[in-house]
Amino acid sequence: MENDKIQFRGEAEKQASKLVDEMRLGGVNISELARQGLREKLREALSDDEKIQIHRRYERGEISEDIAHVLIGEGIAEIEREQAAFEEAAELDTDGVYQS
Repeated sequence: MENDKIQFRGEAEKQASKLVDEMRLGGVNISELARQGLREKLREALSDDEKIQIHRRYERGEISEDIAHVLIGEGIAEIEREQAAFEEAAELDTDGVYQS
């Protein structure tokens, strides 16, 4: 799969990228823009539950850190902080605490 290309039909996008490339001194790195755009859209497409599932798979070693980072980015640290806070709260001694 590492040599597989992601392809789509985007003639208008191709022409737009050529135009921007011509306008800029030194051009633009279309491949990098495509990577960034794909990464952004993949993250936007995931629900919170899916991000948690991805994090769990990452923790179990089922997916690499690189893949987890592509899909949830800084969300990895956020999920781990929330998980730690939840575990800490679950361990609090509630003996003698009453609610009315």
